[in-house]
Amino acid sequence: MVPDAVVDALLAAFLLLSGVLAGVLLAVETAIVPVVAVLPADRYVQVHRLLDRRFDPMMPRVNKVSLAVCAALVAAGGGVWPRVAVGCAGLCIIGVAVVSEGWNVRMNRVIDGWDPAAPPPDWPGVRARWAAANRARTLLAVAGFGAAITGAALVW
Repeated sequence: MVPDAVVDALLAAFLLLSGVLAGVLLAVETAIVPVVAVLPADRYVQVHRLLDRRFDPMMPRVNKVSLAVCAALVAAGGGVWPRVAVGCAGLCIIGVAVVSEGWNVRMNRVIDGWDPAAPPPDWPGVRARWAAANRARTLLAVAGFGAAITGAALVW
């Protein structure tokens, strides 16, 4: 049996991490995506590269640590329904990782290789697909945060 104080600390960490994940992606979706959607090609490529340099090292780490804490929580206990809620949150975070790695990160690498003065003719389509994938992972992150809150509420 894991002490309640350990479960509480893990829950607090999980709420923080899953909240950061959801908050960052929601900020990108509501503030950054609309701005880059109206940029001309050269500016889009430049801004996208600048943003990627900041987000790429940070967000995968947040995702991985969040999943590790989630796994510890599911293993630690706290009752069946809190574990189910936290497990659902973890599945959502896995979904964020799958979408990020399968779509957004791959497109980031492609965009990083573009010449800002001469992007490929289909660059608006790439931008639109990147935004659609971001929307999907944002919805998953927000749902995951909601499930984490539910799990914490059931424990506390």
